[in-house]
Amino acid sequence: RYASTSTPAVNVSDEFKTMVKQLHLNGIEVILDVVYNHTAEGGDDDPYVLSMRGIDNKMYYMVDLNSYVQLLNFSGCGNTVNANNPVVAQLIIDSLRHWVEEYHVDGFRFDLATALCRGEQG
Repeated sequence: RYASTSTPAVNVSDEFKTMVKQLHLNGIEVILDVVYNHTAEGGDDDPYVLSMRGIDNKMYYMVDLNSYVQLLNFSGCGNTVNANNPVVAQLIIDSLRHWVEEYHVDGFRFDLATALCRGEQG
């Protein structure tokens, strides 16, 4: 179950904060499982624009502009986030900082972390 209530959305945030506080009071650290290596956009064959593809495809995703299938797929999910771009790297860092400062999580487990370290050509 995601949360005991979902309306309004601020209740979900408050509930998560309360959970973290209670876990900390009981000596339990909170490690958040995060996914920054891909988004829900899918690949080139997916017609839906759900995330960064509609903002700046070449900046936010690893692409091969010389190929018919331009989105590079090292994540197995149709796309790979271009974490070597400074703007994208800052977005990831800002997100991590938000989880630490706002929700007081103690650490992170990065899904497919090696995909975040790839060079410009993968």
